[in-house]
Amino acid sequence: MELREAIMGRRSVRKYKSDPVPKQLLQEIIDLALWAPSPMNRQDSSLIVVQGDQKKDLLKISADAFESFRPALEKQFADKPKIIAGMKTFFETYGGAPVIILVYAGKLPNGQDDFCGAAMVVQNLLLAAHGAGLGACWTDGAIFYNEAEFNNLFGMAGKKLVSIVPIGYPDEEPRIPARRQGRVTWLGFES
Repeated sequence: MELREAIMGRRSVRKYKSDPVPKQLLQEIIDLALWAPSPMNRQDSSLIVVQGDQKKDLLKISADAFESFRPALEKQFADKPKIIAGMKTFFETYGGAPVIILVYAGKLPNGQDDFCGAAMVVQNLLLAAHGAGLGACWTDGAIFYNEAEFNNLFGMAGKKLVSIVPIGYPDEEPRIPARRQGRVTWLGFES
């Protein structure tokens, strides 16, 4: 798959087949994800790859988080109850993904969390999964409400959880969203 095709063809998948993903394939995808650039080449983002009983515990925490932000969703989508119901189901199941990957930020020399390095790892992860015929989706909603619970579950107290990425074989073909215009300003170029 060419780079352009990978970038333009990747979609956020939110519904997965129950088929297991071979560990070797996951390892190949993770190896590519970890080639992401990092500030000062520190390479200190970390990943936790979850399935089985630990995944059930993760889903419980995520479902609890949904209940924390349900009131805000009900206010924002008062006339769209199907959106709220769909989000509830997603946070309870992560679309039935057989594997969930947690991506943690490393630290910058000044002690701050390295969000950018972790985000680059996630982008590589999403593209590598797509290139391998898998679906994946960046999620972070549950983190805002229950980050400490996720960290306690996985022994990551004191670390910054940046994204929770469900991954598996897609059981949907997400629509192609329109691209917003006017997001680039050109300065000093001839027209």
